[in-house]
Amino acid sequence: DKTFFNDGNVECEVPSIKEKFEKSDNKPKLLYKSPSIIEKIILDIPENKIEKIEVNDESEYKELKEMLEEMQENIKLELKENLLEKYELEKQIEKSKQRKIWLNCGGFITIDPTEALVAIDVNSGKFTGKSTLEETVYKVNYEATIEIAKQLRLRDIGGIIIIDYIDMKNSEHKEKI
Repeated sequence: DKTFFNDGNVECEVPSIKEKFEKSDNKPKLLYKSPSIIEKIILDIPENKIEKIEVNDESEYKELKEMLEEMQENIKLELKENLLEKYELEKQIEKSKQRKIWLNCGGFITIDPTEALVAIDVNSGKFTGKSTLEETVYKVNYEATIEIAKQLRLRDIGGIIIIDYIDMKNSEHKEKI
C-alpha cells in the first residue's frame, strides 16, 4: 500500500508508515508528522487570491517563508507585532460571546441561537438620526447587515437564520439591504 506525492512536476513514491516502521531498527523514530496548521492553511490558499500575509510569531514567519519559497508563491510576507491590537481581534472575540452587539450608529442586534434556528433581531437602540425616520431605519439596518455577516462567520453559524430587520417603507432601501 504505497502513497504517491505529486508536486506538479515530479510524481514520487512516499513510503507508508508501516514500511517505515518495518525498516526501523527498533529505535524511537518519527514515522509520521501531520502538517501544521500553517501548512494546511497555505495548501488551501486559492490561487491568486491572497496578496499579503502578516504574522506575529518569528518561528511561524520562518516556516511560512520556506513554504512560500518552495511553492514559488508570490505572496508578500510581513512579520508584525501587535496584530491583536491592529485588527481589534480581542474586541471581536469579546463581541462573539455577547448576545447583544452594539452598532457604531447606536443601534444594536441580538443573536439568539436555538436548537432549530438562529434568530437575529435588529433594533434602533439609542440612534435617532439627523434626517427622516426612514433614513435612520435604513442606516441601522445597513450597519446591522454588515455586523450580522461578520458575526455569522466569527461564530461559525449556519443552518436556518431568521433576521428581523426594522420595517422600511422605501423599496430602494429594501433592495439595498
